[in-house]
Amino acid sequence: MIIHYLKVAFRNLLKYRTHSLISVLCLAVGITFFTVMSMFIARLGDYRDLPGYEHRATIKKEIGFLNVGDLERLQAMNIPELEDIIVGAHYSSKAEMTVIDRNGRELPYLVWYKLVNGAYFSGHSFEHIDGNIGLLADDEVVVTEAFARKVMGKENPIGLTLHKPALTKGEIENFRIVGVVDGSSYNYNYSSDQAEVYFPLSYDKHTSINIETILKPGVGIREFNERLNSVRTDMSDEHSKLSAYLIKDRHSEHIYVESFGYFIASLILLSGIVNFLKFIIQMFYNRQRELAIRKCVGSSTAGTFCLLFAECFCMMTVAGLFSMALSELCYVFAGYYLPKEVLGSISLSDMYLSNLKVYWVVLVVCMFIILYPVWRMRRATIIHMVMVGTRRHVFRNVMIGVQMAISLFFIGSTCVMGMALNEVIKGGANYLTEEEEGRIILMNINTGTLHKNRDAVISEIRTLPEVEAHTVMTHEADGTTWLWPYQHGNTSYEVSIMIGQPDYFDFFRVPMEGKKVEAEPGSNWIYVSQKFHERLLADSVMGTVNLNNTDYQIAGIYPELYKEKGNKRTIGSAFIVSPNDVKCYFRIHPKADVHDAMDKITSICRKYVPETLPLEIRLLTDKKGTGESIQNSIYYGMMILAFISILVVILSVYSAISMDTVSRQKEVAIRKINGATPKIIAWMFGRTYIITYLIVFLTLYPISRSLLIITMGSEFEVVYRLDWPVLLFFGMALIIFLVTAFKIWQIMHINPATIIKKE
Repeated sequence: MIIHYLKVAFRNLLKYRTHSLISVLCLAVGITFFTVMSMFIARLGDYRDLPGYEHRATIKKEIGFLNVGDLERLQAMNIPELEDIIVGAHYSSKAEMTVIDRNGRELPYLVWYKLVNGAYFSGHSFEHIDGNIGLLADDEVVVTEAFARKVMGKENPIGLTLHKPALTKGEIENFRIVGVVDGSSYNYNYSSDQAEVYFPLSYDKHTSINIETILKPGVGIREFNERLNSVRTDMSDEHSKLSAYLIKDRHSEHIYVESFGYFIASLILLSGIVNFLKFIIQMFYNRQRELAIRKCVGSSTAGTFCLLFAECFCMMTVAGLFSMALSELCYVFAGYYLPKEVLGSISLSDMYLSNLKVYWVVLVVCMFIILYPVWRMRRATIIHMVMVGTRRHVFRNVMIGVQMAISLFFIGSTCVMGMALNEVIKGGANYLTEEEEGRIILMNINTGTLHKNRDAVISEIRTLPEVEAHTVMTHEADGTTWLWPYQHGNTSYEVSIMIGQPDYFDFFRVPMEGKKVEAEPGSNWIYVSQKFHERLLADSVMGTVNLNNTDYQIAGIYPELYKEKGNKRTIGSAFIVSPNDVKCYFRIHPKADVHDAMDKITSICRKYVPETLPLEIRLLTDKKGTGESIQNSIYYGMMILAFISILVVILSVYSAISMDTVSRQKEVAIRKINGATPKIIAWMFGRTYIITYLIVFLTLYPISRSLLIITMGSEFEVVYRLDWPVLLFFGMALIIFLVTAFKIWQIMHINPATIIKKE
């Protein structure tokens, strides 16, 4: 009997091969997307994997970040509630280092490093490979196994010397490698960055750090905070008070991110399942006469269910196999475009296993759903099944409406996100034209060798006839800046900070009112934005301003910097004058070739930098590695989702109206014989989709608008714009119209006599 059911199932699927293929394709896309999204969400890491998760707390300062000095004062207080203190730098850093092997060879590398204490490794579940990972001495470092293999191959790195050139007098330059850990077992996403080499905290006591602790059993977070609130790391600063929160409480933010990711993935999967079930159930009702005949010759309800389940099983199996192929394709593309650490331990076997799990869940769900039409058929009489024949059902229209709602959600989200990102990116004043931006080259002083020869390199580059002007900065001019605390009375604010030479204003065409000062060591000159200046006037601050516990003299005022608008956290921006920065900008003469100039700059740098060390030289218009690239990645991801959802809707509407025209072609033939015009026939088929779309849009639009106002407020202009909803409405309506019009045109041109003969 099983073979019989499979044969019948294949025959019916081949009879409706176009619709079957559409349903399989939509379901495969849904399974693939859900699988891939689930794998990457799992890769984001889970705080619950951390040792002592239930009692693990993070200590923070009221304003600003903690540093090593704060840690030393905290340890000196001998707080009994602290069982262990886990400390790591707030961010990883990158610097040129030289490994001296056992033969005395010097091997230069550009290395990511991080400052940690000995408890950091056990506190983050690092696997101990070799040596000592306690970081007991100031001149000891721990390296990852991957870094050790890259440098020494199969040789043991323990005892080798790691040379890091000192930037200030008195710094330790030579460190001994005393331990090796497996960095691949560490959850990078939890702690901000990766690292290849781990230095002791004593290397830089001014760096910002994260402090975590595992509370002793029986100690609650409220009791711990009461103790911390009575302590200040700096008695002269009332905002140096310490507080703590449990990791598991903050984990809710991570859960929200996970939930949103799974929500998006579930919508795509739901859309595929809806389209699949719509086809299966619609085909069931189109075959009621066949099923009635089977019932007459003795077919049981179980037999009918097995027949429907066989068709469902065949289609889902093909969809599952196809989803595995799509998952592998996604994995290959991800390997090309994503960093290796992002993929982490994700393997094809894991993806296949995840595909299989989703497949079985969907199969079980569909099996239970198709029980409903079987139950309805069991209650219906044979005469009723024969006489009713094919009919239109509310279920199909509801399913189409769900798919339209999902598609509108993704398309609308893409529009809003694109416009919001454009406001953020373009919201700040950019005083350069696109042509001028295309003539600016950015050179990053990314290694110690290049930093040591910085002045010589810049001087030689400035002599090039192609170079028109230059300036240096700490940050990229169109990138993210630091946020420094500004305090007035009992109120604290944050100010966006950029650091560089005062040539910045002329170089980037930023108007400035004030005097041009010299970038000399020890000078505390600062330029403030108009927005920040208004805040200072309101606070009666004139001439000087205190930022980050340092007094600066105000030299001038400028309108605004990049992306100053639309940031609720800041009250403006400031530009601190400094002679020693690492982002060098060169403006190329309009008559010169930019790429030739870039080649010449690269050649000059290679005179001082060996080939083993990388160079970072690019055009300003190249957004790779900037904050904007991340924003664009999110936007492009939403565009892909919107495209997928549009495709699913197109295929769904096409499949639905195709099945509708097949089931009602006799009705169309009779209507045409009786004089029905094309307009009547078109309205007969198209009104269902028009009404469904109007109901979906009129229901979804006010809900979406309300959510935008609640979540985004008045900060973004896009919330109150009407152009994107109008375009969204008519764009989707046009897509539905074209799909339905095509099938209606086909059915209208069929000869009625041919249809009646088939019946």
